[in-house]
Amino acid sequence: MRYGWQGLIVILTIHFLQFAPQIAKAQQIPAVGMDITLDVATWNIEWFGNDSNGPGDDDRQIANVRAVIEQAGIDLWGLQEIADPNDFNALLDALGDGYDGVLATESGTQRIGFLYKTDVFSNVVIRHILSSFAVGSGNPFAGRAPLQLEADVTLISETWRLTFIVLHMKCCSDASSYNRRVEASQRLKNNLDILRPHDPIIILGDFNDELTGSIRTGQPSPYDNFLQDDARYFFPSLSIEQGGFGTFCGNSAACSGGSTIDHILVTDEVTSLYETDSAARFDELLSGLSNYVLSTSDHLPVFARFSFPIARATEDAAVPEALVLEPAYPNPVRHRATLAYTLPRATAVRLDVFDTLGRRIKTLVDGFESAGTHRATFEAEHLPPGVYTLRLSAGTFVETQRVVRVR
Repeated sequence: MRYGWQGLIVILTIHFLQFAPQIAKAQQIPAVGMDITLDVATWNIEWFGNDSNGPGDDDRQIANVRAVIEQAGIDLWGLQEIADPNDFNALLDALGDGYDGVLATESGTQRIGFLYKTDVFSNVVIRHILSSFAVGSGNPFAGRAPLQLEADVTLISETWRLTFIVLHMKCCSDASSYNRRVEASQRLKNNLDILRPHDPIIILGDFNDELTGSIRTGQPSPYDNFLQDDARYFFPSLSIEQGGFGTFCGNSAACSGGSTIDHILVTDEVTSLYETDSAARFDELLSGLSNYVLSTSDHLPVFARFSFPIARATEDAAVPEALVLEPAYPNPVRHRATLAYTLPRATAVRLDVFDTLGRRIKTLVDGFESAGTHRATFEAEHLPPGVYTLRLSAGTFVETQRVVRVR
């Protein structure tokens, strides 16, 4: 049957009107990220790109994921269950030059990875960690070695060097799987405590377990080791679980009643940057995407927001190109001395006091600080008279000076 061009226009119009509501609905994704904050999310995209498992319509899943990423305003996504690297690359191509991403090379059919905005992230370095514990039968990381991304993160005029880690822990509530998560958690914490004790780190993942107790009945959370060390670690996502909001939907179209197993974990260097109560599950996807659980994923993303303090340098006190440690005052000191130091960039800072035998007797500063001038106080009143060395380390810079304690 042949149609004139007028008839063809009518037919196309009818088809458009039929499908326009679905297209419009697929685009109703609210922006949860902000231009002035660092917004990060973890998202298990159920068997992304695999027609045999998860959502059956590959093209629709890709379109939905693209709509979420383009409209949500999230700066960095930690992703799990990427089954088809070709579809992941197709997604990156569709997103354009404003985004980049990377997939794990040490994973099986369910890969972990990162997707991030290129105007926020630069000088990106990617590597696997704990790889030796992700091989062999019954390994703690289920064959998926954690993937680490280090980058310069720029918001407005501030640039911080941050580390991100994406995880996909072993699933299920049986004893063996639970024990593997416990071991993986211990391995991860040992790695961070020993190798990265002062670094600002954000961990994103499908932890496959809860925090207030395990999905294995009667057992504590595999992540109690992090929860108990609350001076060093903090779960922004804990409030989601405490509020009774599950992140694993299962077959529930309303995503109600599932476990809270998708989490965000940060080190203490990042805790002060976290915007209180900003962690949430992305509920709006349930209404913004038609049949979300069947068309896109059986997990809802979890996101959180962080803010950088803005260093304000004046013409009289410009930020230098190298670390500057001002002389302590007063020196000699009887009771206490004050010293100022200026950082060329945001970095981890440690200021220690040593005696004449080289023993560390005090730590005055130990944390992540912004560029600019800072002050510290050396309380010397209870120390014996003598000469003490102050050692300031900030990134690759190290400065020392001597202070004399007198009665």
